[in-house]
Amino acid sequence: MLDTTLVPKKKRPIDWVNAAFITLTPVVAVVGTSLYVARHGVTWLELANFLAMFLLTGISITAGYHRYYAHRTYDCNKPLRLFYLVFGAAAVENSLLNWAADHRRHHQFVDSDEDPYNILKGGLYAHMGWIFFKNPRTPQVRYKNVPDLLKDPMVRWQHRWYLPLVILATFAVPTYIGLIQGRPTGGLLWGGFLRVVVVHHMTFFINSIAHLWGTRPYSQDNTARDNWWLGPLTFGEGYHNFHHAFQADYRNGVRWYHFDMGKWWIRSFAAVGWAWRLKRAPEPAILSARLKTEMQAIQLRFEASGLPATTREKIESYLRGGKETLEAALSRYHQARIDYRRQKDRWTEETRRQWSLKLAQYKSDFYLARAHWRERVRRIHRIPQPSAQGLVTLTALLDLLKTKFPSV
Repeated sequence: MLDTTLVPKKKRPIDWVNAAFITLTPVVAVVGTSLYVARHGVTWLELANFLAMFLLTGISITAGYHRYYAHRTYDCNKPLRLFYLVFGAAAVENSLLNWAADHRRHHQFVDSDEDPYNILKGGLYAHMGWIFFKNPRTPQVRYKNVPDLLKDPMVRWQHRWYLPLVILATFAVPTYIGLIQGRPTGGLLWGGFLRVVVVHHMTFFINSIAHLWGTRPYSQDNTARDNWWLGPLTFGEGYHNFHHAFQADYRNGVRWYHFDMGKWWIRSFAAVGWAWRLKRAPEPAILSARLKTEMQAIQLRFEASGLPATTREKIESYLRGGKETLEAALSRYHQARIDYRRQKDRWTEETRRQWSLKLAQYKSDFYLARAHWRERVRRIHRIPQPSAQGLVTLTALLDLLKTKFPSV
């Protein structure tokens, strides 16, 4: 079981620049914008300014800083990389070099004292408290995990000119847009301060909420959780348990219906040739992770049920058989699809027809094995909790054990 005991915070010197910015920008954003609107109202251009800067900076953090630079989940051309670096700087979440170094350390040491935004130090600390302190590591240590980024001249350029980029892209550009209507202060407040604060806390939600509440369908080994409702708020970063289990995947929302703007953005640029080599976790590996997690949950239920060891072993053996059947069915279907895509252009029409029939059969076998697995899991969870005598109903166990998985 994961130990979620709060760990003490080591005393570190306060970063007064960060502390002032994180503390004062919400005050300026909320109070300043409210007073300005009360006195001058709001125009469509100010709302458009906010929305445009919000979308440009948010997607640059999600698809650029995070999925391209920190995890290398795909490749893209120089114009797109420059876009990420400029508007990523406008999000004011640090230079790409610092951001990626901290994020890779987070994945490497998640839930430990080496994790920069360790949730076990408290939700507020993980959300934003860690930013108030100076990084204790020397540049040699801090950048040890980003040698690829240190070699990138565009990344070095952004790191060197980060502050001028922040001033220009974060504050000067929105102010100039407001000046078009003769309302530079409105542009600065809506497209600058208010937008920065909103984007900040959407990123911070992933470090805090996505490690506190939600489900863990892919891994029980850390605190990362999936939250469907965080997806629309964070450009698709809500499926955080999946991300920690498969961090090299360009998707966070693995299902087609999962809201993941980052995934759709990357696919769109792949369609026009600006992005390529999109990495995806193999479907059998994803299924195996889910089954492992389900088995862990069942084992915990058994431990609490008071079942005799011999009975537990029989049921676990029965479930392992179903798990192996399901994994084998998906593996066959997955490999057959790969073979079909690679060779179909060289085949005759009759060969393609025969392979289509074979694929349909493999797909049917997989769906059948999955349905049987889900039914077995439902039956397990219907087994009553221990009674006063520490027993479960014999009828429920017999009902479970008399059914068999299909042979596929």
